[in-house]
Amino acid sequence: MKTVIDLDDELLERARRELGTKSKKDTIHAALRLVAERGERMEAIRELLSIDRDWTGIVDDDKMPDSEKNAA
Repeated sequence: MKTVIDLDDELLERARRELGTKSKKDTIHAALRLVAERGERMEAIRELLSIDRDWTGIVDDDKMPDSEKNAA
């Protein structure tokens, strides 16, 4: 469906850079998808946080190159 709207060009450009999109249409669709799927992402995070586990260092370990993991 086509809709005529007045867009904030600076905000649209910032969103385009952040999302890595090329066109206004792609940027708007990606931004809408990101917002529409937010609830699902939040629920997944809540489920992960409910798991009884010590999550300390997990993110840092994922960023460490395999060669350094093996040396430790």
